[in-house]
Amino acid sequence: MRTLIKKMLPGWLLTILKQVRYVWIVCLFHIFHLLPINRRKVVVCNVWGFGDNAKYVTEELLRHKKKLEIKENCKNSFDIFFITNNPKSAYAPGGVKVLKTNSISAIFALATGKVWVDNNRKESYIRKRKGQYYIQTWHGGIALKKIEKDYEDKLGPKYVANAKRDSKMADLYLSNSSFCTNMYRNSFWYHGEILECGSPRNDILIQPNAALTREVRNRLGIDQNVHIALYAPTYREENNTKPYQLDFHELLQVLGNRFGGNWIIAVRLHPLVSEQSGFITYDNQIINASHYRDIYELMAAADLLITDYSNIMFEFSFMKRPVFLYALDEAEYTKDRGFYFDYTSLPFLKANTEEELFNHITNYSPREDRERVQGFLDTLTIYETGEASKQVVDRILDIIGM
Repeated sequence: MRTLIKKMLPGWLLTILKQVRYVWIVCLFHIFHLLPINRRKVVVCNVWGFGDNAKYVTEELLRHKKKLEIKENCKNSFDIFFITNNPKSAYAPGGVKVLKTNSISAIFALATGKVWVDNNRKESYIRKRKGQYYIQTWHGGIALKKIEKDYEDKLGPKYVANAKRDSKMADLYLSNSSFCTNMYRNSFWYHGEILECGSPRNDILIQPNAALTREVRNRLGIDQNVHIALYAPTYREENNTKPYQLDFHELLQVLGNRFGGNWIIAVRLHPLVSEQSGFITYDNQIINASHYRDIYELMAAADLLITDYSNIMFEFSFMKRPVFLYALDEAEYTKDRGFYFDYTSLPFLKANTEEELFNHITNYSPREDRERVQGFLDTLTIYETGEASKQVVDRILDIIGM
C-alpha cells in the first residue's frame, strides 16, 4: 500500500515529504542525546537484514547473554538491538530485539546505546556521543574490486563526505589480513585501532560445523550425499544478466565426470539482481538459492564455487575447496570497475567461455590448485582463526563492563 501511494504522489511532494521526515529524524536523535547512555545496551546494524558479520557477532553476543542470565539470574545482563531495513524478513533468534532503520525505537537505541556494531556506513544524521564505542565490521574482506577512496570518483561527494565522517567516528575496525589492514589505512580515511582477528562471518568456514551443513541442506531440500556447486556471480550495472549465461545441465555432467557422485547447482545471485533470478530455468538439480538467508551458510555447505569477480572467491578458498572464475565480460568489466589485483594474476582457474570452464573442471588438479592458491594467500597474511566473533564480543563485554 505504501509503495502504491508513493507512485500516486507527484515527485515534488515526495521530495518535500522526505525532507520533512529527515528533519524529524534528526530532531529526534538530538532530543534522545539528552538522555543518559545505557552501558548495558549493544546496538548492531546491517541494512541488508540479519546476516554478514553483524549476524555472527550478534549470535556470539546472545550466547554470552544467556550464560550471564543463567549464572547471575538475569540480574547483570545486557540488551541486544539489531537494526535493519526490513525487520519483517529478519530471522534473528529470541533475545534479540529487531528494529527498523530510522524508526523511533531505532533512533532511540542508537542515541543511548553504549556500543555500536555496524556492517555498513552509518546514516548521515547519526552522531556518536562521548562515552559511546563504535565497531565497524565492514561487509567485505579481501577485495578484488576497488572501493571507497580508490573508487572515489564514482561514489559521489555525498557518499564520500559521509564515509569520512563515519570513519572518524569509528573506534575499531576488523581486519582478516594484512591486505585489509593496509586497505583500511589507505582507502577508508581511517586512522584508529584495527583488530586483526579475522571476519566473524568466516568463522563457520574456518571451523566447519557439520550440524549447520546438514541444516542448510535440509532447508534447501538437498540430500546429504549430493555434492553442491555454488554459482554466485557478482552484480552488473543496470541489472545486466547476459554475463550469467551458462549451460547448467552440461556443467552438471562435467562435474559428475570429473569428481564423481551426484551434483546439484545452487544459484545465488547478488541481492541487487536477485529479484530477476527468474531468467534462469530451475529444476531439481538447478535450484534457486538467491533468496537463501545467508550466503556464508551456503558457502560452508558447498563443495565447489563458481564466481566471476566476487570477493567470496578468497573466503571460499580458506576452506581449501575448488574455486573457478567464469567471466564472459572480463575485458569490459576490468576496464570499467578497476581491481586491486591484476585479474590474470589471481590464483584461481579462469575462463571466458563455457568451453574453457568445462576444460578447467575436467583437468582440475587438487594438489596444483591448493599450492597455487595457498601461495597467493600467504602473500596477504591471513588472520583467520575461526574465533573472530569471540574476539569482537570479548571487546564489547570489556567496554560494557561485563
